[in-house]
Amino acid sequence: MVEQDPPPTGSPGVLPSHRASRALLPILKSIVKCRSRGDAAQFAFSYWLGVSLLLQSRPCHPQVVGAFKQLLNNCLDGSDYLGFIDSCSQIRESLVTRGIWKQIPFKGLKGRWVRSIRQVIEMAYESDRIMHPSSDFDAVATFLGWLKRVPVAIRDTNISIEDYYENDRRLSRISFEKGYIAELRDIWNDWFGDFHLTEPFRPRHGSGSTADVGKVRSRKWDAISIDQTADVCLRYPDLQRVWDGQVKPMTRLAKLVFVPKQAGKDRTICMEPAWLQYLQQGIANQVLRYTHQANHPMSKLVDLYSQDRNRELCARAYVDGLTTLDLSDASDSVSWRLIGALCKGMPIYRYLFASRSTTTLIDGRRLNFDKYAPMGSALCFPIECMVFASIVELAHRIHYGKAGAGYHTGCSVYGDDIICPSEINHLVIDILTSLGFKVNDQKSCSGPYYESCGVEYLNGVRIKTIRHPRTFLLFKKEMSPQQVTMVSDLAGSLLTLGYTECRRLLLCLTGESICRVGRSSVAAMDLIDFTDTVYPYRGSTHWHSNWQCRSVVRPYVVTYNRRARSDAIQWLSEHTRRTRLQRIRDLYPRFVDADPRWSRAALISLGKFKWIELLRDGDVAEASTSRTGRLQQKIRRLCRTLWQ
Repeated sequence: MVEQDPPPTGSPGVLPSHRASRALLPILKSIVKCRSRGDAAQFAFSYWLGVSLLLQSRPCHPQVVGAFKQLLNNCLDGSDYLGFIDSCSQIRESLVTRGIWKQIPFKGLKGRWVRSIRQVIEMAYESDRIMHPSSDFDAVATFLGWLKRVPVAIRDTNISIEDYYENDRRLSRISFEKGYIAELRDIWNDWFGDFHLTEPFRPRHGSGSTADVGKVRSRKWDAISIDQTADVCLRYPDLQRVWDGQVKPMTRLAKLVFVPKQAGKDRTICMEPAWLQYLQQGIANQVLRYTHQANHPMSKLVDLYSQDRNRELCARAYVDGLTTLDLSDASDSVSWRLIGALCKGMPIYRYLFASRSTTTLIDGRRLNFDKYAPMGSALCFPIECMVFASIVELAHRIHYGKAGAGYHTGCSVYGDDIICPSEINHLVIDILTSLGFKVNDQKSCSGPYYESCGVEYLNGVRIKTIRHPRTFLLFKKEMSPQQVTMVSDLAGSLLTLGYTECRRLLLCLTGESICRVGRSSVAAMDLIDFTDTVYPYRGSTHWHSNWQCRSVVRPYVVTYNRRARSDAIQWLSEHTRRTRLQRIRDLYPRFVDADPRWSRAALISLGKFKWIELLRDGDVAEASTSRTGRLQQKIRRLCRTLWQ
């Protein structure tokens, strides 16, 4: 089915209405042809996708498109990406807090691009229609915040390193001997005083890169061992060893790297050694199971598996009188001295001490940092939530004189997103400040606008917006599996919110790329999950107007479940003659019950260590980009099947 042009508007002097995908596709294709990795091309590509979001179901006559083109050219000529994005953020902040476009004090906003942005938006929309709640309001709010996370104009690495040093010096000057430490320690003793590692202790490898052996899982297995400190500290209550392997001196040196966070900013990541990451995953798993028991007090405040609690409380915040708090550099502000003051003498202290890296490598220099576990450690997020949950609980006890009921009393924590009643807001901020944390005033809200865990509400009604990924969207001819996954998730979010024009453009341009792993490749479009329903692939080369997807030559029907694998891989696994498990049985007869998701190199490594239990139901990566990873094997089989 080929989509037809919409009928003319009928208004005199106005050109016939065209969809945004038809008007902007030639512009985007001209950008794609250059395949440039520069900030200018990447910014322009994301900018035009944002314009398609704004012009969803709007007339795209040449005057409107020309105005947006002139605005972009002026921004590119001056290379003022951050100034443009900052002006959009200022307008958006006024819009979402007031709810009406006409009430924005444009004269009070400081920005070179404020006036131009206002003019182009008012050319596409009537200002009277931009009022919450409405689809026009959501589209304008989405466009104004769309470019904020595009990683352009990232600051120099030397500045980030200096900020890291300064933050560590700031933590070293904080005293944890007075203030609220005694009360917080009592809460930690009630919550985690009887926590012990229980049998069986099953550590596992994470999916990220490590400081010593990189990302390949087989190399991580080769680097596995344990030092004397961890061997002594990580023992069961009956002093039984949790590690039966070799004990030898191991390095506790992490590696500091900086990754883009948003326009003009980066994020600090500490890559842990492979053996420490292996232990951290096992301890974190037991901490999660312990704190999520039905009778555990912390389970009422924190749900580390889901953000639904915070999002539900954010929706009720306007009616129930709640406050949302957000912290700046929260993971880098959790001091090891603070953790020691809260749990020293408890069994959990030994486990945290045994799995912590003590030094980090920064620009060729070694630093003994004061942080407990920077981002990159498997224990960073759980410990961060435990600290903030105890702070909220202490504020509740001080104000109300009794223990809180967590979620039922309007208190919830997920990472650095904190929600609490407005009555204890000042106490929570006071405790956080005394412990060295910095409250982000721009993202902390007390009404009528609220934001938490990626959702926004104004007067109790949600603002339906979508965010740009923290990466570029202009890819080269070849895409990595991670990029295919990111495009698939973004396309699904666009479809959910009704931005079909932007989704059409994204998939149309992505369909020209291929995904390559090793020496095998496959069309990126064949690996993308389009919808969460049953839909047919037909033998046509046109875009289907109902499903908004490109059909392929081979006809078949795919049922997609969001918790399952991608549609192409799912279809492949159902139609492959010899499954992965059959090949494993042929190669390794004694590993009959091995999990079919293990790669061949992993089976060889685990066979050397004789860890039969891990082979059966241990940690198995859902996706891997290594040369022996699961996705590579699946794509190779897909290529052989499609090319037969």
